[in-house]
Amino acid sequence: MNLLNRTEVRKAIRFEGPSNPPRCLSLWHNEETLEYFGGRFEKLLEEFPDDVLAAHIGIHYWHSINDDPNYRWACRGQQKPAAAIDNCPIITDWDSQLDRFIEDMPDPNRPDAMDEIKLLRKQFPDRYILANWGHYFHQRIAYLRGIENLLIDMYDNVSNLTRLMEALLGFYSVWAVRSRDAGADGVWAGDDLGMQTSLFMSPDKFRQIYKPFYTELAKILHKNSLDFWLHSCGNNYDILSDLIEAGVDVFHPVQVGCMDARKTLENYRGEIAFWVGMDVQNLIPFGTPEQIKAGIRERAKLFYSPRGGAIYGAGNAVMANIPFENIQAYVETLRDFCENPA
Repeated sequence: MNLLNRTEVRKAIRFEGPSNPPRCLSLWHNEETLEYFGGRFEKLLEEFPDDVLAAHIGIHYWHSINDDPNYRWACRGQQKPAAAIDNCPIITDWDSQLDRFIEDMPDPNRPDAMDEIKLLRKQFPDRYILANWGHYFHQRIAYLRGIENLLIDMYDNVSNLTRLMEALLGFYSVWAVRSRDAGADGVWAGDDLGMQTSLFMSPDKFRQIYKPFYTELAKILHKNSLDFWLHSCGNNYDILSDLIEAGVDVFHPVQVGCMDARKTLENYRGEIAFWVGMDVQNLIPFGTPEQIKAGIRERAKLFYSPRGGAIYGAGNAVMANIPFENIQAYVETLRDFCENPA
């Protein structure tokens, strides 16, 4: 199998005619998936490697490490809750806790934070390395404030949100330099701005609160020769033009069942590269292998252009309890298409 080098991946992102469309996180998974399938899933990872190498440099939300008790996104002494993380706010009171949170933010210069990127660059000098930062703004703040509080903050506490995002941007500006120096080519993170049918906020609220920070982050990343990849679940159609204007280079996943793929392509093909997410919500878990093969090929062909602009992968994590033959049918079909996109 001939995997694409970093030049070919960049051609796909920049519409410069790559030799083949790249694959990235085609077998995106979590620890539960590995535990459920055992060695079978790990064999698939070995058999179907991606063109893009993913390196995680994020800081855990809750667990600190022995020599740095503040090495997490929580306030000092906060413990992991039993409920959903976006329903257990860490900053419950802006007046008494915002200063403390900013003071206790992790050290972006921690020496070992970039070790995975450095190791991959040493092992694979010609491959494209994508650094996973975890989250950028919206989703990280949803975890810090709780999603319900955050939606109210968009009207009642804009100045505090702005101050928190300024602190995050300062953190990311250090990570950008360090990611570049470690050998990364691009950065991705999740900010789930959309729900199944619409955004979490109005497009005007996105433009008021988030867009300026996406714009500044894009400038920082591009200054450091890093491509700006964004994962955002749900229906993001109403702000896709804003994401393009802000400087996002690659958007994922154009979620099946949430965004109209044909309408999206009709209006935005050639303006932003799409990291095309395959349907892990319905097709791959519940289809037959033959339905999966047909569905994957249909979606892959829809987004394909010889000019580039399409990277292919899973729409989100491949979960446990999916029939293993379904996962195999999906990843084989995607590989075959990317090697022969006819």
